[in-house]
Amino acid sequence: MILYFDRNVGIKLPQALITLGLRVEYHQTHFPIGMQDDQWLAQVGIWGWTVIGHDSKFHLLPNELSAIKQYNIGCFYLWGAEAPRWEKLMCLARAFDRIVEAEANTVRPFIYTVSRAGRLKAVPIP
Repeated sequence: MILYFDRNVGIKLPQALITLGLRVEYHQTHFPIGMQDDQWLAQVGIWGWTVIGHDSKFHLLPNELSAIKQYNIGCFYLWGAEAPRWEKLMCLARAFDRIVEAEANTVRPFIYTVSRAGRLKAVPIP
């Protein structure tokens, strides 16, 4: 599993995870900062990466939802868009085993929210 972090997560968290030996990619190393979400979602889907980001409305936007469905994307909406980095990292650490399990056992496409406590909740894909 390769975790792909959306631009809204920033670069520090993914870089820290890379130093820990995790297979991580992030937006700023592959795409222009202003690229439309449905465009990078399509490419990330082709690569088979798992999306982690703070934008929790892809399932409500027609183009983004279409890309998630068409390219069989697995996506996690990470809690803490406005939280300090340390709290985001703690949230991800609490959820990590659940994310790995969901990734391995859920048919794509899928979307989960990740709560502050690290719990996952499936988001219905219309």
